[in-house]
Amino acid sequence: MTPRRLSNGIAYFGIVWFGLAISQLASATTNFALTVWLWQRSHQASPVALLELCSFAAVVGLSPVAGMLTDRWGRYRTLMLSNLVGALVMAFLWGLYGLDNLQAGFIYVAMLALGASLTLQFPAMMSLITVTVPSRHYARANGLVSLAVSVAGIGAPVLGAALLQSAGLATILVIDVLSYAVAAVTLLAVRGEKRAPAGPAPSGKRAAWRSDLTLGFRYIARERGLLALQLCFFAFFFSSMLGVLQAPMILARTEGNAVLAGTLSAAGIGGLLGSLATTVFGTAGRSPLRVIFLGFVLTGLAGQLPLAVTTEPVAWFAASFAAGLILPAVLAAHQSLWQHTIPDDLQGRVFAARRIITESAGPVAMLSAGPLADYVFEPGMRGRLGSVAGPLVGTGPGSGMALILLLAALLSVATGLVGMRLKSVRALESDTRRGLGDHIDAPPERRFDPA
Repeated sequence: MTPRRLSNGIAYFGIVWFGLAISQLASATTNFALTVWLWQRSHQASPVALLELCSFAAVVGLSPVAGMLTDRWGRYRTLMLSNLVGALVMAFLWGLYGLDNLQAGFIYVAMLALGASLTLQFPAMMSLITVTVPSRHYARANGLVSLAVSVAGIGAPVLGAALLQSAGLATILVIDVLSYAVAAVTLLAVRGEKRAPAGPAPSGKRAAWRSDLTLGFRYIARERGLLALQLCFFAFFFSSMLGVLQAPMILARTEGNAVLAGTLSAAGIGGLLGSLATTVFGTAGRSPLRVIFLGFVLTGLAGQLPLAVTTEPVAWFAASFAAGLILPAVLAAHQSLWQHTIPDDLQGRVFAARRIITESAGPVAMLSAGPLADYVFEPGMRGRLGSVAGPLVGTGPGSGMALILLLAALLSVATGLVGMRLKSVRALESDTRRGLGDHIDAPPERRFDPA
């Protein structure tokens, strides 16, 4: 009997999720504390940016390996390895700090290793939902995962600031080590039930490493509907990541950082409430594709457009809240669709490949947004471009960045409208409707030969 057929499979997932949520909150708190620590010693933005880049590099570079391990080792072993690596990394930093030998270089190496730990978690947790939770509750389970991220995003800065002032960095690092121990205990608590078996080797034999690492990409490329859906998600994620200009635009158009803090807080509150709503209600019986593409449109209109066309802080707060509120349902619907569609024994590798395709939009957007704003749009708004776009986004400092955000909003709306019309994407509806009960593996004609 597979895990998803057992009545208490949801409880099993809940136990594992609790340990994950605790470790995510502690790790986010540590990341905040290390960011402050680096800033206090350099007073430069580059060391802080490099800290984030190290984590992202691990995600891009190691996701195929994480997916392969999930399918070959099993979800339980992969999650346990993730916790072990995370605990060792934090213990390493704690030891260096205690010896008064903590330096930026060590932190960057540690962040690469910690990024590897978190990269192992993603395909294992997403695949774990499929084999433990009834498919009608996939969206709720994915909402729980988003809830853990939202709680960490809101709670980490508060906890980090308070603990840095009252107890110091060493205490934060120790707490992080203990959080991984809690996550490991939750896995040990369900180990005896053996509900996360390793996926069999493709075609009954061990495939070559190169074939295994590229399997997820080849699977997505073969499935036209999934490929089209992923390209739509890439476009939406690209438009969202252009939001990196939100902070400098707000600072350019206001006299202090209080408005920026309020805007970021509103996004966090919206994300928390959206995650809670998705956890409780799922997608309310709606088609996952409808939730995804309607979410793109609403995010563009309600979450991105007001940031560009107004200078009223209240409107910025409302837009950030709306964007945060909508996103968890979009992500849950997207993840649920893939969980319904991908065979169990391939999910780790396919989910890892999908993550790389989506998140590769991040560096493209972030690396292009700054130069476009500084050398094209901001100077342009002081000349002929300003006479054309000024009535829409205003003029003066920050107007060029506002115009970029306006274009990002239009891209989100266009992606949603186009995605709704794509026949290859709409064909995925039949696959998701087949999975309204328990998850069903792909029929013989849809199975994939990984060789």
